[in-house]
Amino acid sequence: MHRPDTARSLSLARLRQLALIGMGWTIIGLGVLLAPLPGPGGLPVMLLGGAILLRNSADARRLFVRMKRRYPRLFHPVERIRLRLRRRRYEARAGSMAD
Repeated sequence: MHRPDTARSLSLARLRQLALIGMGWTIIGLGVLLAPLPGPGGLPVMLLGGAILLRNSADARRLFVRMKRRYPRLFHPVERIRLRLRRRRYEARAGSMAD
């Protein structure tokens, strides 16, 4: 059976997704390098890379959900922030529709 050439079969959307996944990992790596420096520089950078990765990788999302279920106390602050942002987005959307 003939398999299509992967270089030719990659769509623009898939290339964008792969680029964003690579960028997420790069930002996480940069955060790891910044972590030993004084100040909180490494943690926000790693969180930004993780957010980019979670938005573009199904495997990362599955792992995140699994870890969230296994260690709920560890991920409770993340879940609280996520729900607050979701509620704020919902209220903004409902407010714009009422105008």
